[in-house]
Amino acid sequence: MPVDVTMPKLSDTMEEGKILKWLKHPGDRVAIGEIIAEVETDKANMELEAYDEGTLAEVRVPEGESAPVGAVIAVLAAPGEGVAKGPAAGAGKAAAAAEKGAPSARAPTSAPGAAAAAKAVESRGAAASVKASPLARRIAQERGLDLAQVTGTGPGGRIVQKDVEAALAARGGPLPAPAKPAAPAEPRPAAESRVELSRIRRTTAKRMGESKREIPHFYASSEIAMDEAARLKEALAALEGEYEGLTYTHVVLKAVGLALTRVPELNASYDGDAMVLHQAVNVGVATAVDDGLVVPVVRHCDREPLAAIVRQARGLLGRARSGRFASDDLTGATFTLSNLGMLPVTEFAAVINPPQAAILAVGTIRETPVVRDGQIVPGRRMTVTVSCDHRIIDGVLAGRFLRELKGLLENPLALVL
Repeated sequence: MPVDVTMPKLSDTMEEGKILKWLKHPGDRVAIGEIIAEVETDKANMELEAYDEGTLAEVRVPEGESAPVGAVIAVLAAPGEGVAKGPAAGAGKAAAAAEKGAPSARAPTSAPGAAAAAKAVESRGAAASVKASPLARRIAQERGLDLAQVTGTGPGGRIVQKDVEAALAARGGPLPAPAKPAAPAEPRPAAESRVELSRIRRTTAKRMGESKREIPHFYASSEIAMDEAARLKEALAALEGEYEGLTYTHVVLKAVGLALTRVPELNASYDGDAMVLHQAVNVGVATAVDDGLVVPVVRHCDREPLAAIVRQARGLLGRARSGRFASDDLTGATFTLSNLGMLPVTEFAAVINPPQAAILAVGTIRETPVVRDGQIVPGRRMTVTVSCDHRIIDGVLAGRFLRELKGLLENPLALVL
């Protein structure tokens, strides 16, 4: 039995996808888990994975065209099985237009009036297909001149104003009055330029605007002593092996995962008159790419060991740099982490990524004098700020979460046990 391949929802905000390239073609064998196409979403270029096996019998959305989420883009069949051809992209509209424009079989074709109308329609169709400037086309229409009978002298044979005037003069009749020159456009300042937003930035602009308009944000901050966490990170990184490439982001991810299990109200979403508490703890990591910002998802940060989180995050970062995400890399986040610690940013507040209820902003670790046992000594401090949806989270819950996170990072052995 044929199996429809539909456009999947490859990101939480995706509404349609564009087929960039088919990696399988009609007649090719397809196995479960095999990559069959590359798809451009609102966030990134992603790989489309096969969820069924069979032979690719038909491609219904060609390369370069888009389809909404849930639309059939291809059909798989068992070996030797035939598949009824489905409508290609745009075929339905074309058929409807042809049916609407086709003459009835019972309509008279010999009447002089019908013949004249058919000739006029044919003439208009030919004129519409001719390359001509808008001004030349307007003058020809006003004077009843058939552009199909005019030879163009413009670039690529395009008909321009002087061609129309020459044709009118040859036919006999008044030439059009010279067009008034358009008012000169007001010059832009020399230092100003307009840069079109990428698809990712357009999506980010839309989503963040909606978030700030619809979600009542509030913010809570805490300063965390990172001396012990820094020592742990340096000791584990020196081991290399499974901890190769260990960063502070990985350490914070593990601490966030454990803190969310202790204060589950922040691992939640607002849904009308209800709060949805998520069982899985999947943390999205805001990641800068050339076209804007994407949020790949590190899964099960509460129960995965730190070394596994390092492997997950490294794989996601590699795919982000190449611009090729797997089908589930950008979906399913229940909380988001935004870390600017690699930059000289002491603290900041991030915008909630709906439908999540909270996001954590992490500043840089800074060397600062601190008081310890009555003595002023050097210390490492990091400021974090949690942004919360006040519809389902109040200040006490935010404070409890920060207390748990602070305790885990200041006594970090629990992160590796």
